[in-house]
Amino acid sequence: MNKALVLTILLLSSVWAMPGYSQMPEFSWDSVPVYLHFGSKRQMTDQEVKAAARLSSFICLEKAHGRLTNPEHPERVAAADAQRIKAANPNAKVLMYWNTLIAWPFTSYNFNFAETHPEDWTLRDSDSGEPLLKAKHGSTPVYQYNLLNPDVRQWWSSTIGGAVNEFEFDGVFMDAISQAKRPLWLRKGFGGMDKASDLDAAAIEMMKQTKAIMGGERLLIYNGFRSKAGGPDGNAVAGTEFLPYADGAQIEHFDQLSSVTKEDMLAYWRMANEAADAGKIVLYKAWPDHDINWLNKKFMAKPPAEKEAIARNSMTYPLACYLIGARENSYFCYGWGYSIEDGQLVDYPEYARKLGPPKGRAQRDGWNFRREFEHARVTLNLEKREGKIEWSEE
Repeated sequence: MNKALVLTILLLSSVWAMPGYSQMPEFSWDSVPVYLHFGSKRQMTDQEVKAAARLSSFICLEKAHGRLTNPEHPERVAAADAQRIKAANPNAKVLMYWNTLIAWPFTSYNFNFAETHPEDWTLRDSDSGEPLLKAKHGSTPVYQYNLLNPDVRQWWSSTIGGAVNEFEFDGVFMDAISQAKRPLWLRKGFGGMDKASDLDAAAIEMMKQTKAIMGGERLLIYNGFRSKAGGPDGNAVAGTEFLPYADGAQIEHFDQLSSVTKEDMLAYWRMANEAADAGKIVLYKAWPDHDINWLNKKFMAKPPAEKEAIARNSMTYPLACYLIGARENSYFCYGWGYSIEDGQLVDYPEYARKLGPPKGRAQRDGWNFRREFEHARVTLNLEKREGKIEWSEE
């Protein structure tokens, strides 16, 4: 074989093996690129597996997946369901969920975390020394990792990186990457507001270590981007500082919760553009409306068919918002929560429409935006919260 050719092959092989050089999920503009993010308390049915495999080639199975089927090892149920999805859709990539800060007691790795690990592994009140309670799951207390402890960071990276490899997931979804920096935890557990930069460094170290353990062919996606712009400058944004160490990020609160102003939406598009320019994945987690989510008890009490009908009738505006900002490797995730029952496996008719690649970037006139795709024309008014998608089946 020609020596120059051998050298070229070796160089290419070394590039593909570099940490951070991942095999991206299959992406196509043929129809709306859909990402699914849900958890099921029990093993998925064959019908659910087929629905997920049909709707998307990029999926994350949330925390607590399988906990009723196998309470001692729910992660094994999640792994089995991931392989079932991939068998039904050989192009699918399925991520394993792991939280950056919260020791959710749903996997065998985290049961009774505070009781089974050294005291300085758990975030504790700096005055009383007691573990800081994050939440309660039924009667089970939920605590948090002390990310400033290097032993915790090593355990975190080794545990999730090892689990991804063992169970043959395609990567990890690293949730709540900035939650440790909430003022409550900074003041009570980490020793003061000046520890925010130390926590950023800790998260980045964990990302690097996890990527090294998983290998460059597996993905690390984090949650995520946050915008509280609240004004025309759009400066109150966070999350892009972690982009160099990951394969992509999620916009979890896209027109939802604390990010509902028109300035917030503009800031999210700008962050997404920054990510796309760097060749990263962007996940837009969209919602039917501001107050339609799993926290709305009145909405959640409605019959499943009524909730689905509301989601179907409300899709145009959030989908139009996504399409205005979408770039290569941008995905649309839609529903009203994180459970398998919360609308993500609905076969929305918009998903069957021909889309085609964009003909260019969105055009702006004040708070009006428009953009054309090969088979769709999108118009949007952020101020009035009005969107329109004209589909052409050419």
